[in-house]
Amino acid sequence: MRPKAKKPNIGNSLKSRLKFPLILSTLILLCSCSTSRSAVSWPEANTENESSTFHSIPLYKAGKLILVKGEVNGKHGYLIFDTGAPGLVLNDHYFKNCKADPSRQVTGVNGQLHPARVITASNLKLGNLGFKRQLADVMDLSHIEEKRNVKILGLMGVSLLQGEELEIDLQKKVLRVYKTDKNGLRMQPKVAAENKGLITVPFRYSGHLIELEAKINNRSYRIAFDTGSEILLFDKYALLKDKIQTSILKKQKLLSTGGSSSDIEIRELGEIDLGVTLKKVTTVAVDLKSLRGFGLYVDGFIGYDLMASGVVTINFKKRIVQIQPFPKAQ
Repeated sequence: MRPKAKKPNIGNSLKSRLKFPLILSTLILLCSCSTSRSAVSWPEANTENESSTFHSIPLYKAGKLILVKGEVNGKHGYLIFDTGAPGLVLNDHYFKNCKADPSRQVTGVNGQLHPARVITASNLKLGNLGFKRQLADVMDLSHIEEKRNVKILGLMGVSLLQGEELEIDLQKKVLRVYKTDKNGLRMQPKVAAENKGLITVPFRYSGHLIELEAKINNRSYRIAFDTGSEILLFDKYALLKDKIQTSILKKQKLLSTGGSSSDIEIRELGEIDLGVTLKKVTTVAVDLKSLRGFGLYVDGFIGYDLMASGVVTINFKKRIVQIQPFPKAQ
């Protein structure tokens, strides 16, 4: 019998973040993923009801995985907030009535292919925020539940909220979703606030991935902003070719979404600049060559470290990411 899932641990010390095998939730679907419209089912416009253009969703942490509470087809649990996945992915432990789709295949950054199975999510909610019917991919995610001891319904990918503006605030543990007009402007008026030090960087798409320009030692690299990445994943061939210096911290297991594991070295990169400069970044070197065969040309994936540096806003229509750095501790 499976142990009863507990509420995620909100602690985020380095010790608690590294005591479990790292889970690589980055997921690539080898199919057409060109959806540019939001899947959010917004209520009819009502000037007296601000929730028609804005929703606030609590965030939870299990290690460095970012979770949201959700309901899918009447089942309640947690979804991993994962902009590295193109759409909705559900855990086959809870969703059995799926069918094979030969037109789709699934791979992680380790390059292993898995046949895709699909199911229709006719009722998907995050709190009071509802979504239109979704065709979801189904995978075995039980290894994530076992390592984090949390009921994981699935992964919430980027297309579910694409077209809106997202504001990720890890300090206040909240994801804010703003409805936007055709120009990417919030339909919910912004509250006047001091934006001292606000950093704005453009992004482009590599497949469905949100690709940012990063600089290490004055060289430019293509880094995907993937909220499902617990640490910086960097292409091992780029590290070797460009002689990027890192220092080893420890050896550990890396688990992919498909459940496979490999021995890795946890390293520390001195500095990476993504508009905001991150120092002493925990890093794992991985082989990303397999992704390039599917048109995904990125040198790495970053998630938690960027979100931990400040409030991160993604505007899909303007194709910009903004970072409001958190105040430094006195």
